[in-house]
Amino acid sequence: MTTIDTTRPAVSHYLGLSGAHLVPTTASLLTQRHLAVAVEARAMLCIHGDVGLGKTLAVNITLRDLAPHTTLWLECRKGAPLTTLCNALFRVLGLPGEPPDKVDDCTPLFEEALADQHRVLVCDEAQGLSKQSLDYLRTLWDNETVRPTIVFVGGENCLQRIRSRPALFSRILLFQQYQPLTPDEVLARLPKYHALWENVPAPDLLWVNDLVCHGNFRNWAKVTFHLQHALEHDKPAPPWFSRDTVRMILSYLDTSVRSQSGTAPGYL
Repeated sequence: MTTIDTTRPAVSHYLGLSGAHLVPTTASLLTQRHLAVAVEARAMLCIHGDVGLGKTLAVNITLRDLAPHTTLWLECRKGAPLTTLCNALFRVLGLPGEPPDKVDDCTPLFEEALADQHRVLVCDEAQGLSKQSLDYLRTLWDNETVRPTIVFVGGENCLQRIRSRPALFSRILLFQQYQPLTPDEVLARLPKYHALWENVPAPDLLWVNDLVCHGNFRNWAKVTFHLQHALEHDKPAPPWFSRDTVRMILSYLDTSVRSQSGTAPGYL
């Protein structure tokens, strides 16, 4: 069954990683700027890129400051039909009663609610929106008395899906593609992200990044989580870092990675 989650995500670290800090990146700072422009202009914005690069987190944090009481979240599951989108809009707008069965009966209700106050609609996992849903959001935005800011956030094929709807694509004011952290960003951001990496030499940080993390914050969170768990339970003498220690941890994330000392019952 396909659904659309209307709950605004909480600002939290992946895996509830203790000791982690929110770290601004070049991409997240650009997202802040783009969102400010889009909200002011009541425009549409598309933020796309591979999974785990921090797109949703950056949008969430920015909009909690920029439009904390007027942002509506729609998490779009693949293949969700237009009726599912309409039901989700009905709920997040707080309209009374049950949503009408017909889309045409929903539209005037949405237009009335959106005309009352400027809203920011965030469509997370937007690559899951059907063509009919994309077209519907475009026609909703076309109504100048309504015109919400619409933010499409999605994976790599999100851009391709939007391109397939030329009328929508031509109306989007801003596009931003998220890329993995560069080596310079890894060296600058990771020691601030978590104290575990503060004293790790730069060549070793880049080695971990090349081996498994690939500039992806979600991958870094996984590695940090497992290393922190190991350190808390095995309490090795400092300095804790060794490449074989990391290989042992990584073997739990990717079975193609092997420790030089082979499999052991403990981490360290």
